[in-house]
Amino acid sequence: MHSSSTTSILNVTLPHSLSQSLENFALKTLTNQHHTGALYQAILPDNLSGIEVSVVRLTGKSLWNNGAKFSNVLIPARSVSVPPARRVAIVYQDLGNWSNRWYLVPGYRLITSVLGFRVLDVSDQDNVKEITLRMNHPVEISFTDLRNDSDSGEKMMSRVRCVSFKAHPEDKKATYISRMVLPGVCYGSSHGDYSVIEPLENDKKKVELWQTWWWLWILGFVLGLGVLGFLGIVGTMGIKVLRAKKIQVMMEREANDGEVFESRWVGGSKMPSAAVTRTLPESESGFESGSRSHRFGPPH
Repeated sequence: MHSSSTTSILNVTLPHSLSQSLENFALKTLTNQHHTGALYQAILPDNLSGIEVSVVRLTGKSLWNNGAKFSNVLIPARSVSVPPARRVAIVYQDLGNWSNRWYLVPGYRLITSVLGFRVLDVSDQDNVKEITLRMNHPVEISFTDLRNDSDSGEKMMSRVRCVSFKAHPEDKKATYISRMVLPGVCYGSSHGDYSVIEPLENDKKKVELWQTWWWLWILGFVLGLGVLGFLGIVGTMGIKVLRAKKIQVMMEREANDGEVFESRWVGGSKMPSAAVTRTLPESESGFESGSRSHRFGPPH
């Protein structure tokens, strides 16, 4: 079930000072709690708000027979501490909103908190030291945040990757990015920190899609304004033509009711016009000035 395909090697680790501080807070919790096999929540100061630390104490025999299933980490049975220890303490940590502060993966972004665990030899309370585990099967880390992912299992697993970070800077083991083979589950070969990452290309595609829709909206807005402007011009011209025709119809109607009007072209419009009649002048005697046909004198 464990995928060993590696796509990148990273060189990042949690600062030893912070890791040591979290272990110290966990051990302080065990001084007041003496039950073996019980998980206890460590109390952290306010300046570490957002980080969660818990601790469980087990015997070496119990770890070999049953493994350990606490927090979101499953350590399989037949696991043995190296070097062997009669009693071990497993410190679990969830970095929460501190995850992005300490871990940056080039070309990726974290989409879950960084979960991790450390194994301590607590056989001698005066000589507590960190040890490793040798296991026949990989450690299983569950990321419950991904269960609420809107994508289906296959789609999500093709989109995200599992990443494991080495526990200490002096570790020679590389830190691996591997494919997720079960939804929300990553596998590891040792203690350390784990998370789920997503390529930044997905964010880039979202930005490009948003930019495409933005330009389409701008183009649609400009085209809409152009269409409205064209319709406005056509409407204005139509109103002017209708008004001219209405005036012409009214004048023709008045002409039909009274004097006959002739049609004349004025500019580019055909307008009705009354015919002009010239009145001839008359003399005072009542004869037409231009119609005399006889001279004055006695008739013949």
